[in-house]
Order: sequence, then C-alpha cells, then structure tokens
Amino acid sequence: MPQNLTSANDGRISPYSRRLHLGEKLRNLRQERNLSIQQVAGHVDIDRTLLTRIETAQRRVAADVSMRVAEHLGVEQHSPLWQEIYALARDAAQTGWWEGRAFRGLSGRQALPADLEAGASRIRWYDFALVPGLLQSPAYVRARHDASVTNDHSSDNPVEIRARERRQQEALAEGGPRIEVVVEETVVRRLMVPRPAMIEQLKHLMKLIDTNSRIDFRILPVGGELLGLRAPRSPWEIYDFSAGDPPLVMVESLTEDVLLRDHSEVSNHERLWRRLHEIALPPDDSRELVARNAEILAKEQ
Repeated sequence: MPQNLTSANDGRISPYSRRLHLGEKLRNLRQERNLSIQQVAGHVDIDRTLLTRIETAQRRVAADVSMRVAEHLGVEQHSPLWQEIYALARDAAQTGWWEGRAFRGLSGRQALPADLEAGASRIRWYDFALVPGLLQSPAYVRARHDASVTNDHSSDNPVEIRARERRQQEALAEGGPRIEVVVEETVVRRLMVPRPAMIEQLKHLMKLIDTNSRIDFRILPVGGELLGLRAPRSPWEIYDFSAGDPPLVMVESLTEDVLLRDHSEVSNHERLWRRLHEIALPPDDSRELVARNAEILAKEQ
C-alpha cells in the first residue's frame, strides 16, 4: 500500500492545505510591517509574481525560498515562529502521488480532492444525487464516467478512473481519515447507473459499512423534516486536517468545484452538517435501508 505524505511531526499532510496556511502566515507578516509585495520581493531577490503566488498557494517552492521571505519579515532564525514556518514550508514543498508520471494529465477535479484527502483527519460529505466518490464501486465509477453530460471530456481519460480508485485505496487504508456521510434517500433508490451497477454499488456500500469502522454512513429519509434549516443546494465536503490546518469546504457543481476558506462560510456549512447528521437515520437503520433497496433491485432484475 502506498505511503502517505508526512509532516515534520510525522502527521499526514495535504501539501495544498499547508501551502494555504504558509501563504497566509507570510502575507500576515508582510501586512503587519506595511510592506508591499514589490518591496519584499526586491529585498529577497525573487519575482513579485512568484511571491504573490506563494502567498496565494498557487506555486510550490523550495522551503529555503519561503524561509528567506520569513527572515526578511523579521522572523528570527530558530525561534519558535521560525520553526513553525519552516515546518509549513517543508510540508508545502512536498509532492503527492497525483502529481506523478502515472497520473499525468489528471484534472484538477481529481487532483485537488486527492491532495486534501491525503492530509485529512476527517471528511464530512453530503450529497443528494450520487454515492460519494470515496465509497463508489468500480462499476458505479465507470458508469458515471460514461454518463458525462458536459463538454468536459476529461472524464473519458482512463487516468481519471485510475485516480478515483487510487483515492479510494489511500482514504480507506489503515490510518486514513474518518469518513462521515449523509446522503438523501434518493441516492440509494434512484437509478443513476444501470441496474447491475447499482446493485453492485449497494452491496459495496454494505461491505464498507460492515468492515471499516471509520465510515459513518447515514441516510436522510424522504420523510425527514428540514424545518428551520437552509436547504442544501449542492453536494459538499468538509475537510478537517491532521496537521491542524484550518478546515476547508469543497462545494461541487456540474462543471467545477469551489474551495471555501472563509471562516464564516466554513462555519455555516459545519452548522448545516451537524443538523443534517442529527436528523438522518442512524447507521444501522441506514444500512438496513441500503440492504432493502438492494433486494428490491435484485428481484426486479
């Protein structure tokens, strides 16, 4: 089984989350000193565009580049703050399996979740239409890729399917994140893939629920009451990180995903998640509903 990326303190990491954290630290230090991007870039002899991309997590750089910036901003060598920033810079410079030659051409919609999952301690996932990607069976994955209805043909690339399978292997392996799922009842009832693939998917779900104690799978029944709740309008995931980085929310749409970092936006999704989790069926009842629908589909077939 592939090894996870590890941080300076031997925890699992998401390089992108670490870059976000590092960029925020450096930007805050620069702003506290009332220095412009141009001023700092000129003093440390790097391009101002590069410094902008470091602060916004758009560019991976060697740890020594980040430390030159930090030291120019007054961070004393080997001080506690220097050590903290160095750990961030070292982690942020790492690369993951999704960037290797075997996955060349991988779309951002697969690469970014893979990155975030690599460092997650917990993933909270809501969906109203599809089985969450990390819990999809092979036949379900392939059927969904074949059913693409957009002009984005990246899903036709076999690399995309291999990446989905690799993400599952990493997340479900020992030491992976806790995965908490709330899905609408229609996810296990509506045929979004051919019937044989759906039957395989439901059996796959039951096996995961039975064998992986880190999976908490709950169904929001059609008869459940959402009184007083702001109804979810899209699938989304909340990532909590082993390295202690701030949580992030990924909101999905038909053609793109949006990463939310703002504290208030993240808090709103966390509050909604807690309420959905509370009113969803308990895990045992949810599994029973999955099993019942698998039986119905098998008899109809």
